[in-house]
Amino acid sequence: MTSRKIVDNRGVTVYAPDLQRTYEPARADWFLPSGKKLAVSILMHAPAYMDNVPEGALKPLEMQGGVGRDTSEPRIGQVVRLSQWDFGLTVGIFRLMSIAEAVGVPFAVTLDQYGVEHAPGLAGEVGRRAPEIVARGRAANLVFSEEISPEKELITIRECLGTIREATGRTPAGWFSPERATSSRTHALLAQAGISWFGEWPVDETPVVVPTEPSEVVSLPFSLEAEDMFALYTRGMRFDDYEQFLKDTVQQLLEDADIVGSRFLGLSWFGWVLGQACFADVAERFLAWLVEQPEVEILLPSEVAPLAGRAVSADSAGGV
Repeated sequence: MTSRKIVDNRGVTVYAPDLQRTYEPARADWFLPSGKKLAVSILMHAPAYMDNVPEGALKPLEMQGGVGRDTSEPRIGQVVRLSQWDFGLTVGIFRLMSIAEAVGVPFAVTLDQYGVEHAPGLAGEVGRRAPEIVARGRAANLVFSEEISPEKELITIRECLGTIREATGRTPAGWFSPERATSSRTHALLAQAGISWFGEWPVDETPVVVPTEPSEVVSLPFSLEAEDMFALYTRGMRFDDYEQFLKDTVQQLLEDADIVGSRFLGLSWFGWVLGQACFADVAERFLAWLVEQPEVEILLPSEVAPLAGRAVSADSAGGV
Protein backbone atom coordinates (compact mmCIF):
# COMPACT_ATOMS: atom_id res chain seq x y z
CA MET A 1 0.00 0.00 0.00
CA THR A 2 1.35 3.40 -0.90
CA SER A 3 1.15 6.34 1.48
CA ARG A 4 0.74 8.74 -1.42
CA LYS A 5 -2.62 10.45 -1.12
CA ILE A 6 -4.60 11.36 -4.18
CA VAL A 7 -7.15 14.16 -3.91
CA ASP A 8 -9.80 14.81 -6.51
CA ASN A 9 -9.76 18.57 -7.00
CA ARG A 10 -13.38 18.47 -8.06
CA GLY A 11 -14.12 17.68 -4.45
CA VAL A 12 -11.66 19.81 -2.53
CA THR A 13 -11.34 22.98 -4.56
CA VAL A 14 -13.56 25.25 -2.52
CA TYR A 15 -13.02 28.76 -3.68
CA ALA A 16 -13.80 30.55 -0.44
CA PRO A 17 -13.70 27.95 2.35
CA ASP A 18 -13.14 30.39 5.20
CA LEU A 19 -15.08 33.36 3.90
CA GLN A 20 -16.96 34.80 6.87
CA ARG A 21 -20.63 33.84 6.82
CA THR A 22 -21.39 37.46 7.66
CA TYR A 23 -19.80 38.60 4.41
CA GLU A 24 -22.33 40.70 2.55
CA PRO A 25 -21.71 41.20 -1.16
CA ALA A 26 -24.24 44.05 -1.23
CA ARG A 27 -21.91 46.21 0.88
CA ALA A 28 -21.05 49.86 0.33
CA ASP A 29 -19.85 50.85 -3.11
CA TRP A 30 -16.11 50.89 -3.71
CA PHE A 31 -14.35 53.70 -5.56
CA LEU A 32 -10.79 53.97 -6.85
CA PRO A 33 -8.95 57.06 -5.54
CA SER A 34 -8.06 57.94 -9.14
CA GLY A 35 -11.74 58.17 -10.06
CA LYS A 36 -11.33 55.46 -12.71
CA LYS A 37 -14.10 52.94 -13.16
CA LEU A 38 -12.06 49.75 -13.44
CA ALA A 39 -8.77 48.53 -11.96
CA VAL A 40 -7.10 45.69 -13.87
CA SER A 41 -4.18 43.60 -12.59
CA ILE A 42 -2.19 41.26 -14.84
CA LEU A 43 -0.93 38.10 -13.11
CA MET A 44 1.34 35.82 -15.15
CA HIS A 45 1.87 32.29 -13.86
CA ALA A 46 5.08 30.24 -14.11
CA PRO A 47 4.03 27.01 -12.35
CA ALA A 48 6.33 23.98 -12.39
CA TYR A 49 4.80 20.48 -12.56
CA MET A 50 6.52 18.04 -10.18
CA ASP A 51 6.66 14.75 -12.07
CA ASN A 52 7.68 12.56 -9.13
CA VAL A 53 5.86 13.83 -6.05
CA PRO A 54 7.01 13.06 -2.49
CA GLU A 55 5.23 10.36 -0.57
CA GLY A 56 2.29 11.69 1.39
CA ALA A 57 1.90 14.70 -0.87
CA LEU A 58 -1.60 15.81 -1.78
CA LYS A 59 -2.16 16.35 -5.47
CA PRO A 60 -5.12 16.75 -7.83
CA LEU A 61 -6.28 13.84 -9.96
CA GLU A 62 -6.94 16.01 -12.97
CA MET A 63 -5.03 18.90 -14.41
CA GLN A 64 -5.03 20.71 -17.71
CA GLY A 65 -2.16 20.51 -20.14
CA GLY A 66 -0.76 17.78 -22.30
CA VAL A 67 -1.21 16.59 -25.83
CA GLY A 68 -4.73 15.76 -26.90
CA ARG A 69 -6.29 17.67 -24.04
CA ASP A 70 -6.19 14.61 -21.83
CA THR A 71 -6.79 16.15 -18.40
CA SER A 72 -5.73 13.14 -16.40
CA GLU A 73 -2.49 13.42 -14.51
CA PRO A 74 0.65 12.67 -16.55
CA ARG A 75 2.49 9.58 -15.36
CA ILE A 76 6.10 9.82 -14.34
CA GLY A 77 8.36 10.28 -17.33
CA GLN A 78 5.72 11.43 -19.82
CA VAL A 79 8.01 13.97 -21.37
CA VAL A 80 5.73 14.87 -24.26
CA ARG A 81 2.86 15.85 -22.00
CA LEU A 82 4.93 17.54 -19.33
CA SER A 83 6.87 19.50 -21.92
CA GLN A 84 3.88 21.83 -22.28
CA TRP A 85 4.32 22.88 -18.65
CA ASP A 86 8.09 23.14 -19.09
CA PHE A 87 7.56 25.29 -22.18
CA GLY A 88 5.88 27.85 -19.97
CA LEU A 89 8.99 28.08 -17.79
CA THR A 90 11.51 28.28 -20.61
CA VAL A 91 9.70 30.30 -23.29
CA GLY A 92 6.08 31.18 -22.54
CA ILE A 93 6.51 33.29 -19.41
CA PHE A 94 9.30 35.31 -21.00
CA ARG A 95 7.16 35.93 -24.10
CA LEU A 96 4.30 37.21 -21.96
CA MET A 97 6.64 39.50 -20.01
CA SER A 98 8.05 40.88 -23.25
CA ILE A 99 4.54 41.60 -24.54
CA ALA A 100 3.62 43.51 -21.39
CA GLU A 101 6.92 45.40 -21.40
CA ALA A 102 6.41 46.41 -25.04
CA VAL A 103 2.97 47.81 -24.25
CA GLY A 104 4.22 49.40 -21.03
CA VAL A 105 1.80 47.80 -18.57
CA PRO A 106 2.76 46.68 -15.05
CA PHE A 107 2.49 42.96 -14.32
CA ALA A 108 3.13 40.42 -11.57
CA VAL A 109 4.59 36.91 -11.98
CA THR A 110 3.93 33.89 -9.78
CA LEU A 111 6.75 31.49 -8.96
CA ASP A 112 6.64 28.24 -7.02
CA GLN A 113 9.39 26.62 -4.99
CA TYR A 114 9.99 23.71 -7.38
CA GLY A 115 10.29 25.94 -10.44
CA VAL A 116 12.69 28.29 -8.69
CA GLU A 117 14.88 25.34 -7.67
CA HIS A 118 14.84 23.41 -10.95
CA ALA A 119 14.26 25.77 -13.91
CA PRO A 120 17.63 27.30 -14.85
CA GLY A 121 17.51 31.07 -15.12
CA LEU A 122 13.81 31.38 -14.30
CA ALA A 123 14.08 33.02 -10.88
CA GLY A 124 16.91 35.35 -11.85
CA GLU A 125 15.23 36.63 -15.01
CA VAL A 126 11.79 37.01 -13.43
CA GLY A 127 13.38 38.67 -10.40
CA ARG A 128 15.10 41.14 -12.67
CA ARG A 129 12.14 41.99 -14.93
CA ALA A 130 8.86 41.51 -13.07
CA PRO A 131 7.53 44.59 -11.25
CA GLU A 132 5.99 42.24 -8.64
CA ILE A 133 6.68 38.63 -7.65
CA VAL A 134 3.97 36.43 -6.17
CA ALA A 135 4.44 33.10 -4.36
CA ARG A 136 2.63 30.05 -5.73
CA GLY A 137 3.24 27.25 -3.26
CA ARG A 138 5.54 24.26 -3.53
CA ALA A 139 4.68 23.07 -7.07
CA ALA A 140 1.85 23.26 -9.59
CA ASN A 141 0.45 19.87 -8.59
CA LEU A 142 0.92 19.92 -4.81
CA VAL A 143 -2.14 21.34 -3.08
CA PHE A 144 -3.24 22.24 0.43
CA SER A 145 -6.20 20.53 2.09
CA GLU A 146 -7.56 19.80 5.54
CA GLU A 147 -5.45 16.64 5.63
CA ILE A 148 -2.27 18.68 6.11
CA SER A 149 -1.48 19.73 9.66
CA PRO A 150 -1.36 23.48 10.38
CA GLU A 151 2.28 23.16 11.39
CA LYS A 152 3.25 21.47 8.12
CA GLU A 153 1.21 23.93 6.07
CA LEU A 154 2.91 26.92 7.72
CA ILE A 155 6.34 25.36 7.19
CA THR A 156 5.52 24.81 3.51
CA ILE A 157 4.45 28.44 3.12
CA ARG A 158 7.56 29.78 4.82
CA GLU A 159 9.89 27.48 2.87
CA CYS A 160 8.31 28.62 -0.39
CA LEU A 161 8.70 32.29 0.52
CA GLY A 162 12.27 31.76 1.70
CA THR A 163 13.29 29.95 -1.49
CA ILE A 164 11.82 32.65 -3.72
CA ARG A 165 13.38 35.41 -1.62
CA GLU A 166 16.81 33.81 -1.80
CA ALA A 167 16.62 33.13 -5.54
CA THR A 168 15.23 36.49 -6.64
CA GLY A 169 16.28 38.88 -3.90
CA ARG A 170 12.63 39.94 -3.69
CA THR A 171 10.08 39.37 -0.94
CA PRO A 172 6.61 38.36 -2.23
CA ALA A 173 3.67 40.22 -0.70
CA GLY A 174 1.05 38.09 -2.50
CA TRP A 175 0.11 34.42 -2.82
CA PHE A 176 -1.80 32.28 -5.34
CA SER A 177 -2.51 28.70 -4.26
CA PRO A 178 -1.93 25.90 -6.81
CA GLU A 179 -5.22 24.80 -8.44
CA ARG A 180 -6.88 27.53 -6.30
CA ALA A 181 -7.09 24.88 -3.55
CA THR A 182 -6.66 25.77 0.12
CA SER A 183 -7.46 24.49 3.57
CA SER A 184 -9.68 26.45 5.93
CA ARG A 185 -6.49 27.65 7.65
CA THR A 186 -4.44 28.71 4.67
CA HIS A 187 -5.20 32.42 4.68
CA ALA A 188 -4.63 32.88 8.40
CA LEU A 189 -1.30 31.09 7.99
CA LEU A 190 -0.43 33.34 5.03
CA ALA A 191 -1.06 36.37 7.24
CA GLN A 192 1.24 34.87 9.88
CA ALA A 193 3.93 34.50 7.24
CA GLY A 194 3.62 38.16 6.23
CA ILE A 195 1.49 37.81 3.10
CA SER A 196 -0.89 40.77 2.59
CA TRP A 197 -3.05 39.49 -0.30
CA PHE A 198 -4.03 36.27 -2.08
CA GLY A 199 -5.63 35.70 -5.47
CA GLU A 200 -7.38 32.32 -5.67
CA TRP A 201 -10.93 33.31 -4.69
CA PRO A 202 -13.04 34.52 -7.65
CA VAL A 203 -15.70 35.69 -5.20
CA ASP A 204 -16.38 39.27 -6.17
CA GLU A 205 -15.48 42.14 -8.48
CA THR A 206 -13.85 44.23 -5.76
CA PRO A 207 -11.11 43.41 -3.23
CA VAL A 208 -12.38 41.68 -0.09
CA VAL A 209 -10.85 42.18 3.35
CA VAL A 210 -10.61 38.83 5.18
CA PRO A 211 -10.23 39.18 8.95
CA THR A 212 -7.60 36.76 10.24
CA GLU A 213 -5.12 36.66 13.10
CA PRO A 214 -2.64 38.27 13.62
CA SER A 215 -3.59 40.64 10.81
CA GLU A 216 -6.16 40.87 8.08
CA VAL A 217 -5.41 39.68 4.57
CA VAL A 218 -7.01 40.85 1.32
CA SER A 219 -8.62 38.62 -1.30
CA LEU A 220 -8.02 39.98 -4.79
CA PRO A 221 -10.54 38.10 -6.94
CA PHE A 222 -8.64 36.90 -10.00
CA SER A 223 -11.40 35.76 -12.30
CA LEU A 224 -11.70 32.06 -13.12
CA GLU A 225 -13.85 32.69 -16.20
CA ALA A 226 -11.31 35.13 -17.64
CA GLU A 227 -8.32 32.87 -16.87
CA ASP A 228 -6.68 31.64 -20.08
CA MET A 229 -6.23 28.01 -18.93
CA PHE A 230 -9.86 27.71 -17.86
CA ALA A 231 -11.26 29.48 -20.94
CA LEU A 232 -9.08 27.89 -23.61
CA TYR A 233 -8.58 24.39 -22.16
CA THR A 234 -11.35 23.60 -19.66
CA ARG A 235 -14.08 25.33 -21.64
CA GLY A 236 -12.45 24.83 -25.06
CA MET A 237 -13.04 28.42 -26.15
CA ARG A 238 -11.55 29.50 -29.49
CA PHE A 239 -8.70 31.95 -29.01
CA ASP A 240 -10.35 34.67 -31.09
CA ASP A 241 -13.51 34.21 -29.04
CA TYR A 242 -11.37 34.54 -25.89
CA GLU A 243 -10.04 37.89 -27.06
CA GLN A 244 -13.57 39.17 -27.62
CA PHE A 245 -14.65 37.71 -24.28
CA LEU A 246 -11.96 39.73 -22.49
CA LYS A 247 -13.06 42.93 -24.21
CA ASP A 248 -16.73 42.22 -23.45
CA THR A 249 -15.84 41.59 -19.80
CA VAL A 250 -14.10 44.95 -19.54
CA GLN A 251 -16.99 46.75 -21.21
CA GLN A 252 -19.54 45.11 -18.91
CA LEU A 253 -17.55 46.00 -15.79
CA LEU A 254 -17.28 49.61 -16.96
CA GLU A 255 -21.06 49.71 -17.36
CA ASP A 256 -21.55 48.11 -13.95
CA ALA A 257 -19.26 50.72 -12.37
CA ASP A 258 -21.76 53.42 -13.26
CA ILE A 259 -24.22 51.68 -10.93
CA VAL A 260 -22.21 50.06 -8.14
CA GLY A 261 -18.87 51.88 -8.08
CA SER A 262 -15.41 50.91 -9.29
CA ARG A 263 -14.76 47.30 -10.28
CA PHE A 264 -11.66 45.09 -10.15
CA LEU A 265 -10.65 42.60 -12.84
CA GLY A 266 -7.80 40.21 -12.10
CA LEU A 267 -6.47 38.60 -15.28
CA SER A 268 -4.71 35.30 -14.77
CA TRP A 269 -2.50 34.14 -17.65
CA PHE A 270 -0.20 31.11 -17.81
CA GLY A 271 3.13 31.02 -19.62
CA TRP A 272 2.33 27.59 -21.06
CA VAL A 273 -1.07 28.78 -22.37
CA LEU A 274 -1.18 32.37 -23.62
CA GLY A 275 2.61 32.36 -23.91
CA GLN A 276 2.36 29.95 -26.85
CA ALA A 277 3.00 31.53 -30.24
CA CYS A 278 -0.48 30.52 -31.44
CA PHE A 279 -2.14 32.46 -28.58
CA ALA A 280 0.34 35.26 -27.84
CA ASP A 281 -1.09 37.70 -30.36
CA VAL A 282 -4.31 37.67 -28.29
CA ALA A 283 -2.30 39.06 -25.36
CA GLU A 284 -0.60 41.60 -27.63
CA ARG A 285 -3.82 42.91 -29.16
CA PHE A 286 -5.81 42.89 -25.93
CA LEU A 287 -3.21 44.75 -23.86
CA ALA A 288 -2.74 47.32 -26.63
CA TRP A 289 -6.52 47.83 -26.61
CA LEU A 290 -6.73 47.90 -22.82
CA VAL A 291 -4.23 50.74 -22.35
CA GLU A 292 -6.34 52.88 -24.69
CA GLN A 293 -9.42 52.62 -22.46
CA PRO A 294 -9.66 55.97 -20.61
CA GLU A 295 -11.61 54.65 -17.60
CA VAL A 296 -9.29 51.71 -16.95
CA GLU A 297 -6.34 51.85 -14.53
CA ILE A 298 -3.79 49.03 -14.72
CA LEU A 299 -2.26 48.42 -11.30
CA LEU A 300 -0.07 45.84 -9.63
CA PRO A 301 -1.96 43.56 -7.22
CA SER A 302 0.07 44.98 -4.32
CA GLU A 303 -1.18 48.43 -5.29
CA VAL A 304 -4.83 47.33 -5.27
CA ALA A 305 -4.76 45.37 -2.00
CA PRO A 306 -4.31 48.45 0.26
CA LEU A 307 -7.39 50.00 -1.38
CA ALA A 308 -9.68 47.21 -0.15
CA GLY A 309 -12.40 48.42 2.17
CA ARG A 310 -11.57 52.07 1.62
CA ALA A 311 -14.55 54.30 2.32
CA VAL A 312 -13.96 56.62 -0.61
CA SER A 313 -16.96 58.45 -1.98
CA ALA A 314 -17.58 58.99 -5.67
CA ASP A 315 -17.11 62.73 -5.19
CA SER A 316 -13.78 62.44 -3.39
CA ALA A 317 -12.65 59.84 -5.91
CA GLY A 318 -13.25 62.24 -8.74
CA GLY A 319 -16.74 60.98 -9.53
CA VAL A 320 -17.07 57.51 -11.02
